[in-house]
Amino acid sequence: MYEDWYSAQYHQYNDSFNSEWEIFGIRAQPSSELLGPLERLSAQAVFGWLESGAQATTQSNDGDILRREFHLIFTRHRQHRAYEINPCYLAFNQETFKKILLTLSLPSAYPFMRVNAGASGNFAKYSTFDENGSVSQLSFLIRVPHSPRMNEKAIWSLACSWNAKTGSTAGLFESLSDEDMREVERYFSGKSQQRQHPLFLPTMLLDLLMVFYISHRRKSEHQLFVVESQLGITRGQRKTDAWDWDYELHRDMTKQCNTVYTGLVYLERQLDFASRLGDFILQCLAYADEEKVFPEGQKACLFRISKEMKENVLNNQNFARCQLHQVLCLQKRAQALVSVIYSVVAQKDSRINVAIAKAAKQDSSSMTAIAILGTIFLPAMLVASMFSMSMFDFSSTSGSGSVKVSSNFWMFWAVTIPLTFIVLVSWKIWMKFVGKKSVLEDESKKEEEMVAWKGIPQAHPACNSPFYPKNGYFLLDG
Repeated sequence: MYEDWYSAQYHQYNDSFNSEWEIFGIRAQPSSELLGPLERLSAQAVFGWLESGAQATTQSNDGDILRREFHLIFTRHRQHRAYEINPCYLAFNQETFKKILLTLSLPSAYPFMRVNAGASGNFAKYSTFDENGSVSQLSFLIRVPHSPRMNEKAIWSLACSWNAKTGSTAGLFESLSDEDMREVERYFSGKSQQRQHPLFLPTMLLDLLMVFYISHRRKSEHQLFVVESQLGITRGQRKTDAWDWDYELHRDMTKQCNTVYTGLVYLERQLDFASRLGDFILQCLAYADEEKVFPEGQKACLFRISKEMKENVLNNQNFARCQLHQVLCLQKRAQALVSVIYSVVAQKDSRINVAIAKAAKQDSSSMTAIAILGTIFLPAMLVASMFSMSMFDFSSTSGSGSVKVSSNFWMFWAVTIPLTFIVLVSWKIWMKFVGKKSVLEDESKKEEEMVAWKGIPQAHPACNSPFYPKNGYFLLDG
């Protein structure tokens, strides 16, 4: 119904760097429960690889043709470990990408969700109905928030479909590392009976995410414990603690605490996503049972697998809620550490300020004494300096004791008064100039900051790199 609209959105996606992507494929033959080897593919070889795995067929008890094929394609950028890849970039050129979605029967909405899901992740279910109104195909899209691994940047995306008539499953899984793909292979090998279920891949994704999130929580807790031990206040007693740190060490520990806290905030969002994904899978299991999507020949087997999946999802949800509670407690501990560090710094600054105030008070006392002495002696010095000028003559021979004042005494005032006025005016002009210069410097700094902000590149297909910058942010258009 919305195929044309989603196809019209392809102008948002950039395929100019598709040669930098790596492509892998894994499949299970219809006649075997064993999983084939992980194969490295090229963009041109994907269709031949899909066709070569679709030759063998099996037949159900009621005569329906059941291939039960299982095809899963992996894509990732070569530098997926070091960079967070902008989701508007595609691993294939646009036409090839459209054809792959069509061949694998994946929803055309996948690239749109991949780009616009946001940092909280998203998931969706799409059903296709035959002429009788029965479900002929189930498809699922899942966009994971952030990278599941702490030391990597790649964000997972999954699109998969299940054909109710053939029992085949196909999917596209993006941004997995070598370790991730090995985890997927081990999961496939251990769950060979469940691969025929339509919700096998979403359930697998939830299981893998919970493993990674638990590992993430344990590492964050260890980092927090190390910081607490180094702080020496909230955990244990040490010979040196935060009271003995210098400025650089305080700054480093504050950065570590904030880094741990930020990671815990992201983990809180991830665990919330896992819980919501569990609700989504449970709703889809109920939908599959309500719509009777399972073929008659496989109904008993798939119904049993659905029960196992439901129990597994509920366990994962309970685990996610418990982990989320632990994460919230760790966040409070991290906040308490930051508060303690700030409190120690504030108290040390307060001590320094008290010492400075005492020194300033001593200086003030000295200056007060000097001012008092100046007040006492300045009039006498002024009188002495004036009477010592040649303008006054105390050696008059008349003997009358009178003082003779020179007729040029007016010159003293004629020079002193204008000079004093010039000094005061010059001081006023200088202070005004300094104040204006300070204002201009502040305005210039603000303009530089605005220019730097406006100069941030836009997250648009016209960008010349598929990477998000490490020292900045992309602004999505609109």
